[in-house]
Amino acid sequence: MKFGVKIFLLCMAIYVLSLTLTGIIVTENTYNNLIKEEIERSLGEESNLHLTLNLYLLSNRQMQNKVELRDYSKNMVDMVRADKNYLEIYDENLNLLASNAPRAWFFEKEELKVALEGQKNFILRREGDNLFLFVSNILETGQDKIVLSLIKDITHVEKHRQDQYSFLFKTGLIGLAIVALFSWGSSIFLLKPFRELTSTAKSIASGNYHVRNKVRRSDEVGLLAEQFNIMADEVENKIKQLKEEGQRQQLFIDNLTHELRTPLTSIIGYADYLLKAEYDPVIFKKSLLYIHAEGKRILNISKKLMDMIVLRESSLQLKKENVLSILKEVQDIMKVKAEEKGITLEVKGEAALVKLDKDLFKMVIINLVDNAINASSPGKKVVMRVGKGEQGTNIYVEDKGKGMDGEHVKKVLEPFYRVEKSRSRKEGGTGLGLAICYQIIKKHNAGFEINSKKGTGTTVRIKF
Repeated sequence: MKFGVKIFLLCMAIYVLSLTLTGIIVTENTYNNLIKEEIERSLGEESNLHLTLNLYLLSNRQMQNKVELRDYSKNMVDMVRADKNYLEIYDENLNLLASNAPRAWFFEKEELKVALEGQKNFILRREGDNLFLFVSNILETGQDKIVLSLIKDITHVEKHRQDQYSFLFKTGLIGLAIVALFSWGSSIFLLKPFRELTSTAKSIASGNYHVRNKVRRSDEVGLLAEQFNIMADEVENKIKQLKEEGQRQQLFIDNLTHELRTPLTSIIGYADYLLKAEYDPVIFKKSLLYIHAEGKRILNISKKLMDMIVLRESSLQLKKENVLSILKEVQDIMKVKAEEKGITLEVKGEAALVKLDKDLFKMVIINLVDNAINASSPGKKVVMRVGKGEQGTNIYVEDKGKGMDGEHVKKVLEPFYRVEKSRSRKEGGTGLGLAICYQIIKKHNAGFEINSKKGTGTTVRIKF
């Protein structure tokens, strides 16, 4: 069952229940008040009748020495001529002396016995569709006693209650129709944002990740729509990241295939040549040297790839180390290569303790310095620098070499990517050095940032 139908049925149920309860309470309260008014009025009428009959008997007693109540009963009954008001008179033995009622009642009249004891009382009796009020009281003159029973037909009160219920039912049906139309229209209006959310969700599920819900409200529904859009943004970003990751993986496979195919082609080519050509010591040695060099390159690639796998799976042994001392050790290691190319290595900064894996971190710095030396021309300087800031420690490797443009800076951390492919391959480079450095720094939960400008130089910052 749809939510809109549930809301509609709930509104209908609430309306019917509230109208029914309210109608019953109001109608029954009105009915009880009318009954109470009729009783009070009847008691007052009985008091007036009792006084009138008492005066009537007294006046007759003054004219006669003795008044027989039995003889005057018929005259007293005839005095009550009101519409739907009847009078019955009983003697001390509760025998009926006179009555102007249109019929006789044969039920037990306990109220007469109570009246005979001197207590005025009343009782309601229902007979068929009619309702009667019986008011009983005793009338005494001298030694004689009679019981007066005033009977009042109050069926109109009962009819009034029935009319009220009939009116309630008719107006309730009209109100139900109005409430039904209003509830249905309200449910359509109020659930419109949810239908829009559903439509947006279906579009996103079908692959349209750019679709968003238009937020036009500031209530809970608007907040839900806003959070839905935030969720959709996150989903779109994740899908985009997955696609980019898939592209990177495919690029990695393509590059790996290319890197392996080139040396293997050379190896197979030279091997075929040696199998087919006549033996020549010079050519034989030259071919073996090519095969040996290309084999070593394949071994180097596999070793680098294994290093990347080990980095992902292993945990680091972190200890507090003096970064400045590590930079000086790298300076000593790379000094020979730098001097061969006419490059000056310099270390700057102050001592700083950082929690790191010394061997892996030293490998990162060596790789960065090696790249800086290769990119620099003779007479230039490569600087390793330590700087302390409010948010942590920064390590810089700076050169004034060839530099890179923005396109290369974005891709240089990808495996097998080379800025100058021919030169790197000639020198034995695999394009995995910076990728491995980046993985190592990420394992340290540190930042890795490259700033470079073509013709100006490159600065690599590691931020702990």
